[in-house]
Amino acid sequence: MEKALQNRVGYYFVFVLIITTLGFYPTYLSKFPTFEGLTNVHHFHGFIALVWILMLIAQAFLIRYKKYALHRLIGKAGYVVMPLLLISLFLVARAGYERNSKTMTKPDALAELSNGIPDILFMGILFVLAMAYRHRPAWHMRFMTSTGLAIVGPGLGRFLIVFCGLPFTIALPLMGLSTTGVALVWMILDIRQKKSAFPMGVFVAMGIGIVLIGANNHSDWWQSFASWIVANLF
Repeated sequence: MEKALQNRVGYYFVFVLIITTLGFYPTYLSKFPTFEGLTNVHHFHGFIALVWILMLIAQAFLIRYKKYALHRLIGKAGYVVMPLLLISLFLVARAGYERNSKTMTKPDALAELSNGIPDILFMGILFVLAMAYRHRPAWHMRFMTSTGLAIVGPGLGRFLIVFCGLPFTIALPLMGLSTTGVALVWMILDIRQKKSAFPMGVFVAMGIGIVLIGANNHSDWWQSFASWIVANLF
């Protein structure tokens, strides 16, 4: 079962690439070549996110075909690419706040930061755990797959809005519940097969946390936290 899962995870990453491309087509790719209304921050984020997804695809198929030396070599690039991805997430969140603060009330603009700031911590933790457990292949694979599961979220949300016609207020929580639901099913399967629930349990816990933050982004605690970020980091 574990070997079959390992062999198929590359196809999941291909799915992540397809959904992300479709989801971002109307708001990004369709604006080629002028990219009106977009900035270098968006280009930087899009490029780094694409590099990460392509790395996930390459790594999965390198493991499948037993190209372990090349897998390890490319894996070392992750120590550069992931920090750049986290920086790009921060820059996009800051640019979004600067834009929203001109058209929204301050509480609403601060609330919108719940769509970006938690993702930085989320992705960072998943990557750190993936590297910490790189000598435990089953755990390493699950944590790396979880970074792909986290990345597919924004693209999936936009896909639900553009191609399925769902309103933002429904697509956003459905996106979070979908990705967390996949991790939950995986965790249950691991438990039934007497494997550790820890790797996928981490994703489930953080996924639920992000959904709760989004649902309470006008609460005093989030508004205070977001205000501190704006005052000290933006």
